[in-house]
Amino acid sequence: MKQTAPHPVFNDLQNSFEHYAERIAIIDKDGTQYSYQKFEEYILGAYEILLEKGIKKGSKVLVAVPMSMELYAILEALFAHGAIAIFLDPWMKGKKMGSVIKQVQPDLFIVTKKLSRITWLLTATWRLTKWKVNGAAKSTDKKLNLTEIYNKVEIADEDNALITFTSGTSGNPKGANRTFSFLLAQAETLKSHLGSHTQASVDYTNFPIVGLANFALGNTVAIPQINLMKLQQSNPMDVIAQLEKQAVNRLIVSPSLLRKVLEAIAKNHSIKTVMTGGAPISIQLVKTALEKCPSVYFEAIYGSTEAEPICICTFKEINSQLEQPLKGVYVGAPVPEIQLKIVELHNGPIRTNEFESLVLANEEIGEIVVTGDHVNKRYYENPAAFAKNKIVDAAETIWHRTGDLGYLEAGVLYLVGRDHRIIKRNNQLYYPYPIEQFIELEFGFSDLGYVQNIETEICLYYYSEENVNEAKIKNAIEACDYPIDKIIKCKKPLPRDARHKSKLQIEQL
Repeated sequence: MKQTAPHPVFNDLQNSFEHYAERIAIIDKDGTQYSYQKFEEYILGAYEILLEKGIKKGSKVLVAVPMSMELYAILEALFAHGAIAIFLDPWMKGKKMGSVIKQVQPDLFIVTKKLSRITWLLTATWRLTKWKVNGAAKSTDKKLNLTEIYNKVEIADEDNALITFTSGTSGNPKGANRTFSFLLAQAETLKSHLGSHTQASVDYTNFPIVGLANFALGNTVAIPQINLMKLQQSNPMDVIAQLEKQAVNRLIVSPSLLRKVLEAIAKNHSIKTVMTGGAPISIQLVKTALEKCPSVYFEAIYGSTEAEPICICTFKEINSQLEQPLKGVYVGAPVPEIQLKIVELHNGPIRTNEFESLVLANEEIGEIVVTGDHVNKRYYENPAAFAKNKIVDAAETIWHRTGDLGYLEAGVLYLVGRDHRIIKRNNQLYYPYPIEQFIELEFGFSDLGYVQNIETEICLYYYSEENVNEAKIKNAIEACDYPIDKIIKCKKPLPRDARHKSKLQIEQL
């Protein structure tokens, strides 16, 4: 059903521009501060340029612009047009990028001059209409204002706003559709954690979606000055300097970035809150954070590209659960806005008439499936991905299969592994997270993986710079009633995903 323009997704954003014009919206990578009034001018400037390039409702626009004021201005302008922003995982290999671009056939490719070399490396971009940006131009048309442009296009709830192509665990790119109603629902779900217009926060974040939600609440977004593509090589002192200079009081970052900035948090008394998610959070990180920063409130968010957030809990809650590590990874209770069920492990698509019979009772381990307004419902022109990752129930509600395994106990969720990491021995199933968590707690190192290799041997792979008593670890694993054939020390850190350096790359082991 069509909504009366402007779409509700713009309501809170308009409020920020109208009532907090002098408040700082963005502190860019170079330290430049942009008030909401200035930010609005850049959005209007980007809107005009997009108009000149023929962008209209439903136009597909490939965006290759790093986190910056410029990126946010372009995104807000695209949304105002009712256009669809397309993002490719920057860690995706060139061949896969090319195949996605050929599939999508964008109407426009927006790329910074610095990144424009990819237009030569990717033949799929050669014939695309391009806008090479280097600072979005300000509006020169004084008649334009945001209220007017929001009323120009009638946007429906299910119109696509943003499509993110990720490689995924399987390595096959799939584009998660984020509709305008999805963005609105996600922002509403995050509101209780991000604050309100009257309690503005200065947020340091490497999540663009969080930035968009913050603008709707009148918060200030501080963009990390370090190179997020080369996070491991970045200097923590650079982060410390930025946090102090910009008076940041909240961090919303990935666990890999949190590890990098933990020392900065400990030395900066203005930081009151830290939220982290998007990847597993190690026990060592939880314990170190609580020890070094006792006055800081830490929250852990469990979710995925298709559903964020699913659960939210505090580091103190996680720490209190560590007396029983073999229960699995504690992630807290599902947020009220989401429905969550555990279904029996099932190879292949789950048909409508099978779904209810596969739903498990409390404390039974299975795959986590979720539905809700902020849960992705479809993939871009990819029926195979839909069949694999979605379930349509008898009421035609679409559920998302997370691929995560876990169980519910007393209303809270515990994770035990991923669907591709199940270990089988003598008709019994074993899950990696509980025993990995136990070993981390008992022996003090976290770079490890409990894996069954292609010869069906059950191995513990690990990397540690300290001397490790492998015989003692083997005995401890067996005492927990977990099978173990080999313990293998790796010469370098275990291979993990390029984005967050967290998910174990089993095939590389």
